Amino acid sequence: MTTPLLLDRSSRLITGVWLFLSVATGLSWYMGSYPIGTERRLTAIGLMTIAMVKVRLVILYFMEVRCAPRTLRLTCDAWVLTIAAVIFGFYLLH
Repeated sequence: MTTPLLLDRSSRLITGVWLFLSVATGLSWYMGSYPIGTERRLTAIGLMTIAMVKVRLVILYFMEVRCAPRTLRLTCDAWVLTIAAVIFGFYLLH
């Protein structure tokens, strides 16, 4: 009897994450279309930050890594952080 409730809670969580990703995509589109003042660098950093958050959520919730062993979760988080650091580093040094 607890299985349907567990599936229902998981389903609501996935739906909430999907909704958040949809809103984040719309926000990214808006930010890209209408940059923050004349500071395009700030807009680009905001867009990259939103993208990295979205990547992490997709990995955790749609690739089922949130239920995986801790080592895999930490490896995926380290990968996202490393890629973000490299992209931000190259962008800011440019």
